[in-house]
Amino acid sequence: MYCAITIIHKHEMDNKEDFNPKDKVSITAENFYQLLYDDTTTKGSPHNLTAEESRTRKTRMQNVHRIMERAYERFTSSPVMLVKVDGSEVPEKVTMILKLHYEPKSKVFSIQFAEEFFKFFYNLLKFKNNSFNRHELKQIMKMSSYYSLRLYRIFNSQIWRTNRLVFTYDELRRMFMKENQYKQHIHFKTRIIEPAIEEINTLTNIKVEHKFLKTSGNSIDAVEFTFEFKQNDINTRMAKALEKLKISYAKKAIPWSDDLSHFRHPDRKNHFTPPTSLKPRQIKFLISSEVFMNDYGEHFLGTFDDNTAKVIMKALLTENLALVNSKKPIDLDYYFALNYQQKLENNEEGSEDDENDDSDDSIDLEENTDS
Repeated sequence: MYCAITIIHKHEMDNKEDFNPKDKVSITAENFYQLLYDDTTTKGSPHNLTAEESRTRKTRMQNVHRIMERAYERFTSSPVMLVKVDGSEVPEKVTMILKLHYEPKSKVFSIQFAEEFFKFFYNLLKFKNNSFNRHELKQIMKMSSYYSLRLYRIFNSQIWRTNRLVFTYDELRRMFMKENQYKQHIHFKTRIIEPAIEEINTLTNIKVEHKFLKTSGNSIDAVEFTFEFKQNDINTRMAKALEKLKISYAKKAIPWSDDLSHFRHPDRKNHFTPPTSLKPRQIKFLISSEVFMNDYGEHFLGTFDDNTAKVIMKALLTENLALVNSKKPIDLDYYFALNYQQKLENNEEGSEDDENDDSDDSIDLEENTDS
């Protein structure tokens, strides 16, 4: 669906007209390939590739074909979107897809959305970060279970807020649209929860642990999930983000040095604008940075213990950012780049301390830089 919306956005830009949701959307294997893979084999003409790049592209394209065929074979009924209805505890079910066809010879999908769902999904993706959606798509396309996909999307959307969630069995059944099934714990455990967690841990960038709970009475009726990004995924995404920052500096003729000494140059103040507001994940990243807390602690925090200092700084960054900037303008790029460099120098990959570190929200570079 995300691939289809991406194609629709391009159609609108190329033709300078709105897409009619009653029309079908054609999705080629190449469209899928470009969305799933971001590497040198997607740049330029396939005819100009090396032998190794050609083999890589061929293998990946075969995988795309399998994904498309599998998606079509498993489409036995349209998924539905649950929409809250005012004054009712029972949501309305809205059909997402009206028609789906796959032509195996040309490797082309044609899809027609239900108009109400199209408008909702179109607007949702229009204002979300496209790189985030593509990254998420790469993960969920690997999974074969609806339960795995549903849980993954919840974990991925909540991971910057918390690394722990608890759901009752009733909540999970409603979430999976299985309200009247899997009433026994053993069936719910072995047929839904454990296979879904195993698939997420094996195929995606998130590591999940779970524990069954008794929240009322003597019977197990809930599950506690704890989750975090796998360390290799954090490092990869941070490396890409740092390289993106470096390229953006080069385009703007802003000084850059790989040892980050440019951030300490007297002229640095001329090359960045301190933020006038911060998003929750940016605040969370900053107060988790020891360097940031040391830089600003002398102005605001005195001798408070670490936990109290973080509470105070969080309040200042939320309610009185201008005051913080008046003491020393906040250079978000600096703290992001320094955080990544320190992880490399300390060789934290795979260490216990780093795996429990939830400050990796800084990898969303688009939200960190005002340069």
